[in-house]
Amino acid sequence: MEGEGTVMTLGMGSGSLLKDTYSSRVEPESWTEEALGSCKPMERIHADIARVARTDFTVLILGETGSGKEVVARAIHRMSPRASGPFVPLDCGSIPESLMEGELFGHEKGSFTGADRRRPGKFEIASGGTLFLDEISNLPAQMQPKLLRALQEKQVWRVGGAKAIDVDIRVIAATNVDLAESIQSGGFRHDLYHRLNEFNVVVPPLRERGEDIVFLAERFLDMTNRELKKAVQGFSEAAVALLLNYRWPGNVRELRNVVRRAALLADTVIEAHHLALSDGPAPGGLDGPGPDEPIEGDLPLKEAVRRVVVRAERRILTVILRQTGGNKAQAARILQIDYKTVCKKIRDYGICRA
Repeated sequence: MEGEGTVMTLGMGSGSLLKDTYSSRVEPESWTEEALGSCKPMERIHADIARVARTDFTVLILGETGSGKEVVARAIHRMSPRASGPFVPLDCGSIPESLMEGELFGHEKGSFTGADRRRPGKFEIASGGTLFLDEISNLPAQMQPKLLRALQEKQVWRVGGAKAIDVDIRVIAATNVDLAESIQSGGFRHDLYHRLNEFNVVVPPLRERGEDIVFLAERFLDMTNRELKKAVQGFSEAAVALLLNYRWPGNVRELRNVVRRAALLADTVIEAHHLALSDGPAPGGLDGPGPDEPIEGDLPLKEAVRRVVVRAERRILTVILRQTGGNKAQAARILQIDYKTVCKKIRDYGICRA
């Protein structure tokens, strides 16, 4: 937002403001930056991925639904010595409890009704590569000791099998729930948790990665343009403000879906109404977090207050800049702070940096 009354169309063409603004920071050097973003909260994620990818550590990825946990898992595999091997994902919540053992370890012909042939499990299929166990918290209780044994011994037994089968895999697991609470309630084994958690990666939600929202939106628009064979040029100023002010409860997955739908509806530029998002205040308004925005219980009071203030300041500044048409000097006068402070907060909060 530069100057009074500036109209900002962020697009894919060589002259787009978005490309000019972000070129020094986010022209990705690696596939992980392209897929995940490269704002400051993600810098540690990129470093962790590069560090652990070289090893055979079992990795536990933590994060909200849609935040990009599988993207992290695929990045670890892609950067590892196992990259030429298979990457095999399995959603532990999508397999019926009675079928989970066969899904993981395979079964022999005739081992149960309907088993008309020998079938390898995901462990065997992933041998030489990576097995990704998504939503590991949904793994049935009776399967947890069997998974622990397979991880420790690097061997599996097919259902109905008479001998152990050696497997050479690296396991990456992911969850969107607090496994510590599941352990306390008896839903998850303590020893399996520690076996999976040789190294962990915590993926922050999109609402804490404001600088990456527009960057990722442009990447999704680029992909959708290729998919639909369209040439939508970017986002209007109002659309960008809406993207930045929205809470993104569905995280990166929701952002991708919103951009895809908007690109289908738009002709040349994505306008706010194409996004079909509410432009009202986030839950809880300016007074603090609402029911779906809890304050972390393990934070000191000072840090909890700081986070609430940051959210409120960012929201207020976004609204004022929209009202002034992006005029930072006028926004500074309205907010009764100096011009440099406005510029710094725009930069720190990732507000429409153009």
